[in-house]
Amino acid sequence: MNSTPSSFSQLQHDHIDLWSISPKQLNDSELKYLKSLITDEEQTRIATFKSSSAQKTSLVSRAMCRLVLSQYINIPAQAHQFSRNKHGKPSLLKNSTQLQFNLSHNEDLIIMAVSVKDEVGCDIENPIRKVSIEPITRRYFSTQEHVMLMAKQGQAQNAAFFKTWTLKEAFVKATGVGIKLGLDSFYFLYDDKDNKQNIQVCFNEHYPLNIEQPWYCFHDQFQQQSFALCRATKTLQKICYLDAAQLIPVPKR
Repeated sequence: MNSTPSSFSQLQHDHIDLWSISPKQLNDSELKYLKSLITDEEQTRIATFKSSSAQKTSLVSRAMCRLVLSQYINIPAQAHQFSRNKHGKPSLLKNSTQLQFNLSHNEDLIIMAVSVKDEVGCDIENPIRKVSIEPITRRYFSTQEHVMLMAKQGQAQNAAFFKTWTLKEAFVKATGVGIKLGLDSFYFLYDDKDNKQNIQVCFNEHYPLNIEQPWYCFHDQFQQQSFALCRATKTLQKICYLDAAQLIPVPKR
């Protein structure tokens, strides 16, 4: 895993930095440090989660976001201010660098994608989770994807479902609209033998945005998780994997 983020010039052209951290691997002192980075308002929101696991994941996600952004913008992690668009997607309040980012998480892993200028979205899912594939795809996915998935069985169907699911989530997040875009308004075409970059997004007639916008879409397995990235660009991307845990200072002895 790489330990140095890309430069701004690299990010503008063909790089997505993908940071990750596992909440379960952090000790009490590391969590205490992360808590010191977030605002009182954020701490209040975290406290509304009923389970301690959800509180921990939210804490690490928020603090990780601040630590990562400070690798690109020369201000303290505590000083970052955020805004949200009308669909809820967060961004930096003052962003003269045009830095773009997106996060996704579950209890085992948190990821954060970073790019410059072009919007980016990411999603991560645990592929061992039990899901009801037929009713989910029939109700929410496009007809094309439902037919494709129903033609598969067993592990092949499960793998294709999570690949499609993460791609769809990453895509709607990258558009800034979220699921209000309509998960059935677009669909993905890909070769099962090419698991990563040979992925094409296509549009149905009721897709509400610009169909001429080029997209780069990527899928892979990472730390036993299924994850996807989508970026509003036609340029083939290099994915730089980075360990966010390395940003947490080692306590002085």
